[in-house]
Amino acid sequence: MVIEKQIAKYLFKTLKDSWANENVKMTNPFPELKLINSKSGDWRYVDQYVGGEPYQGFEVIWFKNKPIWSMTYRGLYHGSEPYKKFITFLKAALSAAPKEMPVRGPKKFAQKQFANWSYENSWRGKMNEFKGREEVFFKKKIVFWTDYQGGTVNHEFENL
Repeated sequence: MVIEKQIAKYLFKTLKDSWANENVKMTNPFPELKLINSKSGDWRYVDQYVGGEPYQGFEVIWFKNKPIWSMTYRGLYHGSEPYKKFITFLKAALSAAPKEMPVRGPKKFAQKQFANWSYENSWRGKMNEFKGREEVFFKKKIVFWTDYQGGTVNHEFENL
């Protein structure tokens, strides 16, 4: 479908303006709710989440003020390594998301600068309907997971 490619293209572009960006600006309309907005022409992306560990969130993409795609996610970090080191690694992994499926990170991610850390992401489906789980390992032991699911929400935009 054409819409899947358009949503993936926009979401991939938006990654640099969202949570994985070190300089992201968050708003706080309600206590303990974090909200990230990004807009480009007729496109708008909002990521809102609550909690720390565990946490839960909801992303939505609008096109011409109509919601066309969304994703929910829930996860937990339970490692003993400093949280800041974990977050730095996770942001690097999320920033390496594949262009065709930029929901969370790539299938596998590891870099020498993050010794002992590795990331794995598995999903079923495509941008229009998907379900997945990401995991972060430290010294081959799982220290973080996120379950997520989502897809398109308005079929009137299928031929965008």
